[in-house]
Amino acid sequence: MVPDSPPPLARDLDVFDAKSKGYEKGKSYIVSCSSEFREAVLALAEHRGVSPADLARAVLLLLPADTVAQITDPGGPPPGDREAVILQSGPSRGRTLRRKPRLQLRLPKGHTEAELRRALALALEMGAGERSLSMESKEDRSRRRQDDARVRDINEENQQLRRIVEDVSFVPIRDGVASRNEALHVLGFAPNSIPDFSQVRQRFRKLAMVYHPDSPFGDHQRMSQLNQALETLTRS
Repeated sequence: MVPDSPPPLARDLDVFDAKSKGYEKGKSYIVSCSSEFREAVLALAEHRGVSPADLARAVLLLLPADTVAQITDPGGPPPGDREAVILQSGPSRGRTLRRKPRLQLRLPKGHTEAELRRALALALEMGAGERSLSMESKEDRSRRRQDDARVRDINEENQQLRRIVEDVSFVPIRDGVASRNEALHVLGFAPNSIPDFSQVRQRFRKLAMVYHPDSPFGDHQRMSQLNQALETLTRS
């Protein structure tokens, strides 16, 4: 008689138990660090009701490895930073040993000491509100890429417009506007022409939008000569 096959859920639980047992065979890491860093990690873990290993595990599970790698490694303890430990067993029982501060973490195999310090440093920054995680959907990423592309296009158009403006800009008069024809040249009118006041004002406003120092294409010298040209033509 063939025994009944376990239902799918039971098989899934068996797989989960196997993974859990494999995890229990992970590695116990000794992570050397400064006393200040260790105390900060222990305080955060206690505040969250978890272990230091849980903090590192959360970061390593949720964030890509290259993101964690960008975090500055806090490094080991500085010279002279030692903790006093009273030995509890063996021939030296009761003896005080001074050793480098450390954190002991039980995690799956494959991590480096520097990687675990970075993960814990990132957990501290997130705990202090200095960094945060954001959820981004596929649509959000697509929209962001489109926005980035539009920004690039706008920047390219602005650069092209800047080159065009520079090519067509009037050459500033060396000693400033001193005659009517020079004023006409600055405002882009033909020599000896007689534009009316409204034409002069309209041309001045258009050019002032380009050359005003607060504009992206601002030019103090050209703006100054625009003012001189306007004054010359409205006075004559």
